[in-house]
Amino acid sequence: MKRVLLFLPLAAALGLGGCVATQQDMLDLESQTDSLKQQVAQLDKTISSLQANQADLSVRMQSLHEDLSSYTETIKENQDQMTRLSSKLDDLSAGVESRVAQIGATLSSQQLKSLEQQRAAAEQAAKAAAESTAPSDLFNTADVRLNVKDYDLAAKGFEEYLRKYPHGALVDVATYKLGQAYFRQGRWESAGRRFAAVIEKYPKSEMLPSSRLYYALCLLRMKRHLSEAKKYLESITLDFPRSPEAKAAAAQLKRLSRSRKS
Repeated sequence: MKRVLLFLPLAAALGLGGCVATQQDMLDLESQTDSLKQQVAQLDKTISSLQANQADLSVRMQSLHEDLSSYTETIKENQDQMTRLSSKLDDLSAGVESRVAQIGATLSSQQLKSLEQQRAAAEQAAKAAAESTAPSDLFNTADVRLNVKDYDLAAKGFEEYLRKYPHGALVDVATYKLGQAYFRQGRWESAGRRFAAVIEKYPKSEMLPSSRLYYALCLLRMKRHLSEAKKYLESITLDFPRSPEAKAAAAQLKRLSRSRKS
């Protein structure tokens, strides 16, 4: 009986120890659960931040695309404005030259001894001023005549522009259009020389692809230097693959290939 009583406190101690150990495990488990919850919450925040950044990046990419499109349009408008400005500079330069000539004539007339000589000099200066034509007016008149197929007067107009304003802002375009006027008249050699001038003197001109094409066509019309004509046609498709001239050059090359086979 005494032995039984001795074991009772021991069993109670062991039972209590087991209960305490179970509670500690629960506390540890709860602590780990809280830690996992915090990690999950932090992960949710990270995912939300990434999604927000992705949405912001998409908005920025769209804005960049719109800015690039706007920039392209701005460049095109600036090119048009530069062409108009060049034309105005031609007019201004011609106006200054005319005014200087008038002033020179006036100063010279002041040195004349007789009133009759002074009047004659004044009339001559007025006549010279009346005969002077603004570069843009001369160019535009010739261009209109070219568009209405008055090729003879168009050629004379472009010839006069090039003679009076050999360093004008539109000299490369005038040279090309003079070649066009000759080409439409069937003057292949004269036209070819003008197109060759554009190719050699103005390699950065917007007229370069078309000048190469028509130069090659002039050689083909004259049946001369056919290998050179082919070389220029091929150069258009290589250097300006997306231009309308490239399509025309490719079509001409196909015709040349078929004519050789037949």
